[in-house]
Amino acid sequence: MKVPFFRSPWQEPEAADRAMAVWSQVLRSGCYIQGPAVSRFEGALALRLGARQVVGLNSGTDALVLALRLLDLDPGDEVVLPSYTFFACFEAVVRAGAVPVLCDCAPDDFLAGAEEVAERLTPRTRAVLAVPLFGDASALPGVSQLCRDRGLPLVEDAAQALGARAWTPDRGWVAAAAWGDLSTLSFYPTKTLGASGDAGALSSPHARLVERAQALRNHGLNSAVHIDVGYNSRMDALQAELLLMGLDQLDRWLTRRQEIARRYLSGLSGLPGITLPHDREGHAWNYFVLRCERRDGLRESLAAAGVETKIYYERPIHAQPAWLARYGERTLPHASALASRALALPIFPGMQDEEVARVVAAVRRAVAVQQKEEGDEP
Repeated sequence: MKVPFFRSPWQEPEAADRAMAVWSQVLRSGCYIQGPAVSRFEGALALRLGARQVVGLNSGTDALVLALRLLDLDPGDEVVLPSYTFFACFEAVVRAGAVPVLCDCAPDDFLAGAEEVAERLTPRTRAVLAVPLFGDASALPGVSQLCRDRGLPLVEDAAQALGARAWTPDRGWVAAAAWGDLSTLSFYPTKTLGASGDAGALSSPHARLVERAQALRNHGLNSAVHIDVGYNSRMDALQAELLLMGLDQLDRWLTRRQEIARRYLSGLSGLPGITLPHDREGHAWNYFVLRCERRDGLRESLAAAGVETKIYYERPIHAQPAWLARYGERTLPHASALASRALALPIFPGMQDEEVARVVAAVRRAVAVQQKEEGDEP
């Protein structure tokens, strides 16, 4: 038995049949871009997030670009963001005409918290871009408070965190994608709510920003006139219908992700050379990423056992050629250390118990072999 890194829930025959039936109605309607399906999805997602409005978009990347565009950043304005995250965050800051300022991760965590962000703030800072990486929203309360204290807008890239939540005494449990002045989501197929292609969304409690985002996604069009130079960032109706069905299943999918994560945490506990991710309440477990001192050897052993894995992110942003060409070398030791040790195991709603057990057994065997090899060394 081979264990894939990911298998979409839409590949299941029953789900695929439901999707095809709904898509058939969309195809017959002739309304393929935006329209009633997208409006329904925006309303349903906004209801889940709370006192916010939602703008459906074509991708999580364009959601980030629009969010930063809405801040009216000037050349030289700085945006603080983590280095250990997906490249699109850096890309969006550059496309918005601002200066990206990278911060490190916490020493024992994948997340950049308030302390790491605060170290990089300057008088030129105009915004903070926070990332609840891998589905862990636990750093958001601290970063949000820091932004409020400093009077800075918070952009929250919740691409990997729909369904996650974090606690503050004054607000209670708050959903990921509901922390930022502007929050962005990706519905790339591997996300907790995945489409069958690219799709994304932006959410905000500020009506004026939402209205402008609605215009910018459609070439700046508002009431039959183009009020600004915008983008073609519209959501397809086919994806909106699929995402509407997925929203109905999201809590069940999240529960299954949590079950798999608990089995990994239990079955892999105490293994030498392995550091497991923090088991924090509210974690959405979009990805299960452990740390291993001998990561490449572990990955090779798992591949030989039929277990597919992924590395996030082998080169953090500060080590990418596109960064180095513009801004030169930076030393971010925690992000660099994580990049050399991080390994993501399979975790997805349709994963069978036998597949989970196979992954656990394969990791344990691989670590045992590594330990024996280390013991045999002179």
